[in-house]
Amino acid sequence: MKKIFLIMLSVLVLSIFMVGCSSSSKPQAGNPEPGVGTGDTGSSVTPTETGNSDGSVPDAGLVKEVHIDMFDFGFNQDKVSIKKGDHVRLVVTSSNGTHGIMIPGLGLSTGKVSPGEQEVLEFVAKEAGTFDYFCNVPCGSGHKSMRGQLVVE
Repeated sequence: MKKIFLIMLSVLVLSIFMVGCSSSSKPQAGNPEPGVGTGDTGSSVTPTETGNSDGSVPDAGLVKEVHIDMFDFGFNQDKVSIKKGDHVRLVVTSSNGTHGIMIPGLGLSTGKVSPGEQEVLEFVAKEAGTFDYFCNVPCGSGHKSMRGQLVVE
């Protein structure tokens, strides 16, 4: 009797872990993920003015805003390119499932980001290189495939 109970409990725990934060839907052909097939890159680096009243933007005041949307099981862009010295505002959202993002080489990490929520990470790209990022919230069977790169040129 104990064996059956332990087996049933193990199956229940494993099922909960496998489902995790994922839902079974992926972006559909009629509802593409941001930037796919729309002519819009979805998450390109966008300079944002923070500067002067005369409309000019000093180099030091220029913020490069990068939008990354997470979904089951990926990012709307797998590679982000910025320039060394850029002040970067990384706006992270989730359109499907609860996820997070971690960039260990830059010491950056979000907490859990649920659909409709966003987290913002700001940093200055002080060092050139290629920095891997990945989902840091276990989210189901495709979790390990949620990877991308931030390239600082």
